[in-house]
Amino acid sequence: MIRNYLQGKNPSFRDKIVALDFKLIFLILLLGIISLFAMYSSERGDFSYHTQSHLYRFSIFFSFFIIFSFFKIKFWYKSAYIFYFIVLILLFAVDSFGVIASGSKRWISLFFINLQPSELMKVALIIFLARYYNRRTFH
Repeated sequence: MIRNYLQGKNPSFRDKIVALDFKLIFLILLLGIISLFAMYSSERGDFSYHTQSHLYRFSIFFSFFIIFSFFKIKFWYKSAYIFYFIVLILLFAVDSFGVIASGSKRWISLFFINLQPSELMKVALIIFLARYYNRRTFH
């Protein structure tokens, strides 16, 4: 089962579930729960807007984390340069299309969400450099 997944031989959904790193998932959930309690206690025991917003966002991004963990490594490897340059374009677009918030222009408004390209660049740079150094080392 797991051998088929690691060798890239058309794994079943069950193989993909078995291959997940459950320790990492548990630690991320634990960190999310601790941060939720910290938000709750900072609002003096009131489950108000900020705590609800934190729970909502954590749930959404944890779901994205689970979904993205099913993508093959080859997908991330092949799309590393493209993802990096798209985010780089978004960073330059902030200067022209950015929204001013708290006295600085760092966000791009996408109607339903405000996007901060610098946060995406953190992930894009890691993937980009991983591919670059992998290619440089082995080729």
